[in-house]
Amino acid sequence: ITGMAVVTIVFAALGFMSPASRGMLLTGMVIIYLLLGTVAGYAGVYLWKTIKGTPEGWRSVAWWNACFFPGIVFVVLTFLNFLLWGSKSTGAIPISLYFILLSLWFCISVPLTLFGGFLATRAEPIQYPVRTNQIPREIPARKYPSWLLVLGAGTLPFGTLFIELFFILSSIWLGRFYYVFGFLFVVLVLLVIVCAEVSVVLTYMHLCVEDWRWWWKAFFAS
Repeated sequence: ITGMAVVTIVFAALGFMSPASRGMLLTGMVIIYLLLGTVAGYAGVYLWKTIKGTPEGWRSVAWWNACFFPGIVFVVLTFLNFLLWGSKSTGAIPISLYFILLSLWFCISVPLTLFGGFLATRAEPIQYPVRTNQIPREIPARKYPSWLLVLGAGTLPFGTLFIELFFILSSIWLGRFYYVFGFLFVVLVLLVIVCAEVSVVLTYMHLCVEDWRWWWKAFFAS
């Protein structure tokens, strides 16, 4: 998803995807997402292999990568399309397009994701410089809950994107074209930098209090 967003914004900033051409931006996003299935499968299975120490069960991880997000999008799209069909709107998607999307999903995206997962099983795992204890270490009590720290840290990335998000949503709801993809690319770069710095600071704070459960907290904070 992140790779699709970055590549789409870069191509749009370079002028290859103009919103004036009806459907070009959405078509480009779908094609880029399909082609990046190998990267998604590789990253997901490699992370699974790093955490578990063994690639066992990588097929289910690859299937989840290939089906979870597209499945949610497909369910939401189907629900909205049923509403459009019920109101006899001309904006409803024809049934032929559904079969095309399903064919692209299961014939291109899923095989590429499984292939990326297979490549990850053959890659060298990350070697940790320290030994992991078999018995989890007790975490000292803290004065503040973790969710409060995560919520506070999440406001910084949101503040970076808020102004540009306001213009994007205004363009959508007012029926206007959004052309300033160059500024959006700059905001995306700033967002990535802020998310990385917030995760580093939050992880450091957790390690200072001897909290080894920092993985998901750093993820949710950014």
